[in-house]
Amino acid sequence: MRVKGIIILLIITLLMMGCEINNKDKLDIYTGTIEADTINVSLETSGSIKNISVNEGESIKIGKTLATIDTTNLEIQLKKAKAGLKQAKAKFEEIIKGARDEELRKAKAKVAQLKALKNGAKKTYDYRLKQLEDVKSLYNNESVSEKKVNDSKALVDNALAKLNSVKKQYEGAKAELDLIIKGATDEKVKITKADIDKAKAQIELLEYQISKGTIKAPMNGVIEVINYNVGEFVTMGRPIISMINPENLWVKVYIPEKKLHKIKLNEKVKLSSDALDKKIEGKVVYIATEAEFTPKNVESKESKEEMVFEVKIKLIDSKDLKPGMLLDVNLEGEL
Repeated sequence: MRVKGIIILLIITLLMMGCEINNKDKLDIYTGTIEADTINVSLETSGSIKNISVNEGESIKIGKTLATIDTTNLEIQLKKAKAGLKQAKAKFEEIIKGARDEELRKAKAKVAQLKALKNGAKKTYDYRLKQLEDVKSLYNNESVSEKKVNDSKALVDNALAKLNSVKKQYEGAKAELDLIIKGATDEKVKITKADIDKAKAQIELLEYQISKGTIKAPMNGVIEVINYNVGEFVTMGRPIISMINPENLWVKVYIPEKKLHKIKLNEKVKLSSDALDKKIEGKVVYIATEAEFTPKNVESKESKEEMVFEVKIKLIDSKDLKPGMLLDVNLEGEL
């Protein structure tokens, strides 16, 4: 009798489960997985990770420091850029005020020295040129060989090259002296101002890059994934940390075309979870305009070959809910 009673109890339990499943089907219940907005926090400058100040799963507030990048190299460049700006400003002031006496003295001495070298080179060239003419006369009288003529020509060419080189140096030195005597030209001032502007722009860029070496949370949220470890080098644009917003959770379900009339945009729906003993309220925020086959990774009592519409439901009360949890969505009302 006892065994018979147990068998009867099992049969009753199975019948109740079958009724519950049947009722669930009749209630048009669809299952979806809770999802959340994911924000990838990327680097705006390249560098090695110096410190990570959060842990995966940690709740953080907007503006909290998440990690820092080693900016030593950028700071060295900034120091050089500031020195360059200081030098450019000093040069500008010097141009505006005019040359110092010592600078003028050196410029005049350089011109005088190059003038003497130029005169000496001219005398050497004239001498080699006359020597070539004499050798040519002897060659015409068959008194010297052709090699002697060629050697003399080579000496003339060398003397001319030396003369031209010294002339070029002399003209350059004279131009520098003229500039010193006359003071700064408008062109010189423009060039120096451009150097100052360039140095300032470089400083601003480096200061910006250094400021981006401290990575801060762009929103309130939870640290989902930390993609790198301390000491690793990360290039600009790479996501170092992924965050989720636990206050903006939603569920995607796939409703058959024949049941789509039961749900409307912006209307509220009821949801429930086997893990939580409470009813959850949601709001329909998106209904797809085109049908698709039921995705393979979606739990559904409908045929995978049936055309369905994606529906996104925002969870109004997200307390105790976590991404990844399964929720049942009831199109009829109470679950």
